[in-house]
Amino acid sequence: MCHKQCRDENGFKCHLTSDSHLRQMKIFRDNAPGIMDDFSAEFEKGYVETLRRRHGTQRMNANNVYQEVIQDKHHVHMNSTKWTTLTDFVQYLGKKGICVVEETERGWYVTYIERDPTLLARQEAQRRKAEADQREERLAAERREVLRMEAAKALDRAGGVVERKASEIGERKGDEGKIALKL
Repeated sequence: MCHKQCRDENGFKCHLTSDSHLRQMKIFRDNAPGIMDDFSAEFEKGYVETLRRRHGTQRMNANNVYQEVIQDKHHVHMNSTKWTTLTDFVQYLGKKGICVVEETERGWYVTYIERDPTLLARQEAQRRKAEADQREERLAAERREVLRMEAAKALDRAGGVVERKASEIGERKGDEGKIALKL
């Protein structure tokens, strides 16, 4: 609430008796749920933003992401939110559908679910383009096969024989084909 950084225990004790702290506590007492919700929303936003920006849709240990969140000098402390533990917070993210949450013997893991409409639209466009390219390739192969079959039938009707012969490469004569490089 106060955003006061105390140097030692005595400074903290003095701060607790100061008028500014007492005023802040009166404000908190009058509107505790609203203030807790604001801090909770701010903490959630910071955590999810860190997860989204640094890890994308990778599966990450929730505690490692939390360690990255608290490295920020201006982060909101979890003890000022409505969640008492990181486990409660991670389960909340799973219930809200922000992350895929799973518990393992090594701890809780979270995977961010991407919901950015521009990114989703871009991925959908890439998927459609890949499908169209595959369809076009398949149609071209079918057309080549049909043409080959028609050519074979026409050749059979004409009574001809297909003769395949490799072309010959001529030899170079004299200095005609020499390439010279000078540096």
